[in-house]
Amino acid sequence: MTERGGAIGHARRLSGLILLVAVAALASWPARGALGNDGTPADFTPVAGMRSFREAPGIHEWRFGAPRGPSPFDRIGLERVARGKTPAVNPLAVVLYLPGTFMNGAVAVDDPRYSMPLFMAGRGVDFWSLDYRTHFVPPAATQAQLGAMAGWTDAVFLADVESAARFVETATGQPRIYVAGFSRGAEFAYLFAARHPEEVAGVIILDGTMPSAALRGNPPPGRYADDVSGRRLTWARREALMRAVIEHPDGPAPTPQFATARANLEHVVYAADGFFGGHGGLANPLGGFSDAVVLARTMAAYDRYWPAVQDYEDPFNAGTRSALLAARLPVLAFASTNIGPHWSQNVAASARAAAGDGATVVTLDGWGHLDVICGTHAAAEVFTPTLGWIRQRQAN
Repeated sequence: MTERGGAIGHARRLSGLILLVAVAALASWPARGALGNDGTPADFTPVAGMRSFREAPGIHEWRFGAPRGPSPFDRIGLERVARGKTPAVNPLAVVLYLPGTFMNGAVAVDDPRYSMPLFMAGRGVDFWSLDYRTHFVPPAATQAQLGAMAGWTDAVFLADVESAARFVETATGQPRIYVAGFSRGAEFAYLFAARHPEEVAGVIILDGTMPSAALRGNPPPGRYADDVSGRRLTWARREALMRAVIEHPDGPAPTPQFATARANLEHVVYAADGFFGGHGGLANPLGGFSDAVVLARTMAAYDRYWPAVQDYEDPFNAGTRSALLAARLPVLAFASTNIGPHWSQNVAASARAAAGDGATVVTLDGWGHLDVICGTHAAAEVFTPTLGWIRQRQAN
């Protein structure tokens, strides 16, 4: 299973709200200081009713959306997950979560053991997650339609993060929030913190880095998007595999060489090569660090495309790094090891480059990338320590 389509080998390409009466009021609040592409304030409005979760009673999710440009795909969204039908006025903390490549902010797994939003919300955190513009690109988009992604640079996505953060701050009445990022989302978390340190209570890094190098130049002509599917595991085959694992994990495998659908997916994620290394770098269900059904639910929720232009950018210039280090913001970072020794070292180095002595780094031996956010030990070894870290910061 490739998390990033064709050129997975490039390190740069690694890879939610309130009571209905209150929603109407929130919809009219401008996002303080946040501008859309056309220079007007971003206008978040509610886009769906309240959602509840069978495995997380008392937790609810609300959704917002905002236009950000001229095409139908130029939109972003926010998912808010909180305890109660009306989120607390004074929550333990407010977190804005930035997903990884091909991911979005919707809760994919209806179980707090495998979902940081549900886990945190159940313990008093007001948890928001971002839907990137990629969430609004349909899987069946034509090549011509994908051309709308040509200008979706790091700077454009960072502006979207800024817009979302301002709305979250206004909606919650909290001028300082925690910013969390998984995989590529960690890059945007670091970038936001560098530009707006006065708005950041702390940075939570979930297996992500500040990349030290990127491809140079521009994407080849006509190449606008990375595709989460590949030549062997096409989009249709990928969907079929995820569906089979979710519905009948111990039933027949889509690929005849495997005894069950579960075994099929376990092999695919464990053997994912390229950047992930082929030995449980993407996920390690064979080592007991993740469950195939949970992985299938997580990956079935992926969006298909990501803007290729971002593979050719390196937004972390010396000025950005200096500003981040000067801010001395607290950073908590988790690093998996199965991608390879250099990966966990880079996660740690990025955290220390961002926060110096204010960085706390947790190395997760034997873990794959996805195990950090939805693995069998994630609640005990990632979510719980993160909650404790937040509580300690809030107490101080």
